[in-house]
Amino acid sequence: MVLMSELSTDEWEALKRLLQGETIRRINGQTVKRLTDIGALQRKRGEIELSCAAMQLLVERMARISRARNHDSQTWCN
Repeated sequence: MVLMSELSTDEWEALKRLLQGETIRRINGQTVKRLTDIGALQRKRGEIELSCAAMQLLVERMARISRARNHDSQTWCN
C-alpha cells in the first residue's frame, strides 16, 4: 500500500503528472526509482506504470481535495 506520508511533494506531483498521461521519461530518474521502491510504480509487460495502490491513493486524495474545495466555495458564497 502506498501512503501519502511516504511521498515527498515532488513524488506526489510526479504521480499526478503520470495519471494525467505524462510519459515516464519526463519524470526525474531518482523520483521514478523511489516511486518504484515504495510500490507506487510497477513494471508490466516491459513498461513502468502506476500501481493499483498508487491509483487508489491518487483518486481518494484528489476527491478529498475536490470536496474540500467545493465545501469552502459553498461556505464562502453563503
